[in-house]
Amino acid sequence: MSKAVDYGYALYELASEEGLEKEIDRDFNQVVQIFESNQDFFRLLSNPRIPISERIELIDNVLKNRIQSYLLSLLKILIEKRQTSYIPLIFKEYKNRYFNDKNIMVVTAISAVALNENQRKRIIDKLEKSMNKSVILENKIDKSCIGGIRIEYQGRMIDASIKNRFKKLQLDLKNADYGVAEV
Repeated sequence: MSKAVDYGYALYELASEEGLEKEIDRDFNQVVQIFESNQDFFRLLSNPRIPISERIELIDNVLKNRIQSYLLSLLKILIEKRQTSYIPLIFKEYKNRYFNDKNIMVVTAISAVALNENQRKRIIDKLEKSMNKSVILENKIDKSCIGGIRIEYQGRMIDASIKNRFKKLQLDLKNADYGVAEV
């Protein structure tokens, strides 16, 4: 996995030197989405039975003039070295470096129902003020929350869901000392 980190780091450094961080981030995101939605295409690029030159020609035909040239060159290198399986990890590393450099934090809000725009804006504003970072808010639906919200970011969690409150209440009732209760 360290090769993937190295590739992601190198691509970000190059993008940063050239002022292409945002463009490559956008293009890389599209490439990963293409590969995720077209697993057969991804397997084709990884197939050792197909000559490397044909696989490179294929990626050139599909992506040339559609993505930034440094990213296209990286994809060709990965095909040549038979390391296409690193692509999602390289993207993750690139994204981490991009977000860190641009002071952006991804936050996941888990709720029983989808958040409306007003709720999203209020959560983003509060987090941006308290974290002193730009926030990208992702909303995941989990009906088991019952109500309230659970916020997850950078390995931390703030749980203000009804489900969590029920668990705390259950634990309090379980651990209560009923021997001293008045009748």
